[in-house]
Amino acid sequence: MIDFSQMTFKGLAVHKIGNKVRQEGLLIADELYQLADENLRNVLLDYFLKPFKREEFYHFTHDTDLGLNKLYTYCKAIFENRSELQPQSISMAKHLYNQSTHPKILGGEFYVTYFADCALDDEVVDAIGIFKSENKDLYLKPEESGKTKLILNYEQGINIKKLDKGCLIFNTFADEGYRVMIVDRFNKGNEEARYWKDDFLCLARVHDHAFNTETYLHLCKAYCDDVYADEASRKDQVLFLNKSLNYFTEHESFDLDEFAEEVLVEPEQVNEFRTYKQEFENDNGYVSNNDFKISQPTVKGMKRQFKNLIKLDTNIDIKLNSEGTAQYIERGYDEQRNMYFYKVFFTDEE
Repeated sequence: MIDFSQMTFKGLAVHKIGNKVRQEGLLIADELYQLADENLRNVLLDYFLKPFKREEFYHFTHDTDLGLNKLYTYCKAIFENRSELQPQSISMAKHLYNQSTHPKILGGEFYVTYFADCALDDEVVDAIGIFKSENKDLYLKPEESGKTKLILNYEQGINIKKLDKGCLIFNTFADEGYRVMIVDRFNKGNEEARYWKDDFLCLARVHDHAFNTETYLHLCKAYCDDVYADEASRKDQVLFLNKSLNYFTEHESFDLDEFAEEVLVEPEQVNEFRTYKQEFENDNGYVSNNDFKISQPTVKGMKRQFKNLIKLDTNIDIKLNSEGTAQYIERGYDEQRNMYFYKVFFTDEE
């Protein structure tokens, strides 16, 4: 669990970074920003911290030596001596500028903060925040003119409800590359989106219970799409996904044998699932655990990916809300019409 409620600012550096390909350059502040306004402090805390809702952790990494990860070394220097915040923030800004080489990358304001008193699980740690605002919104600005007239003006500014990019580095597990959380509103897998997580930060997921929960849910969905779909109707696919999701929702811990007994049931299907699991892990380059604590926030966040709809080519959708609905729907084939059909039983309708 993570708690931001007691976090306070201990330092803030603000720079501006352009797109290197367009030679937009850097605007480097020569000293830390003085946060004298308490209201501004609260606004910035909301702007920086509220987007971090999913407890999905990463760590700094490098192919050969963690000490060669630039962000890791910059953060390590700051944690060891907080007076390094300003010079190391300049190094971070220059490093990000050198990674801003895709023509679609937008310039923007770059913030490096030092926070104290973040509760992370059972310890209170300091944290470094790195943020970038890129997109500007248009705002109306009404102004009074005399006692009976309003003048409407407009201006561009940063929407404090929409942080574009950010990361929080917590001063724990230093030898493993710290614990890091990220936000990237435009991370859609394209080249210009990857520069924040991969090129600038160089992060990899921490293989904790949230990672294991997410991996198995992806495995269930992939198995349903790749294997189960060849052998079953869409109704059976939806019911399998519902049973899988119900297992993760109703249990505190995952056990592969227990999952197989409750969800897969048939021995042939259990063997098929285990074979697919092995291929899935080989293709993705990792080995998942067969028992772990289930992360309910992860389950909740992934529910939207599990569609419980049967969409028919006759523009009719059938929604199966739970496993118990299976007894009220039958699938068949009408030879006269040369079409499949679903028969639905009910007592009342609304």
